[in-house]
Amino acid sequence: MGEGHPLEFAGSVRGGVVPGSIDHDSIRALEELQNRGIRYPGEAHRIYSYLTRVAAELRTALDLVGTSVQGLHDRGLLMSDYRGEPLDEVLERFSQSSGRARDLAGDLHGNLSKAHSAVGYIAYKETPEEQESAAGS
Repeated sequence: MGEGHPLEFAGSVRGGVVPGSIDHDSIRALEELQNRGIRYPGEAHRIYSYLTRVAAELRTALDLVGTSVQGLHDRGLLMSDYRGEPLDEVLERFSQSSGRARDLAGDLHGNLSKAHSAVGYIAYKETPEEQESAAGS
């Protein structure tokens, strides 16, 4: 993916590196899903694999952002903006909302992992025409 792609999230955060770009095959699989649906269960497995990775990275990214904001606050580098709401109230709202978002991302990851595992047990059943065509090849 090129620099500035909307699905790319890369950069350094407090000495660590945020996970890089999303792979092209996964994006292509999602585009195909939008355009034609799923033809084979392996495609669903691949898409769930991608979504499971994204959910895991989402939680990690939320943790990194929260830690970074806290670090800025600890160093006295934050203040309330022009609206004048007390900084402590804004940070409390941020902390609570971010915590809920991390929890939801964790739940999403867990459920996607279960679905990913389950869809791996689904096989494609060929139609009689497909079986005849394959036998004649």
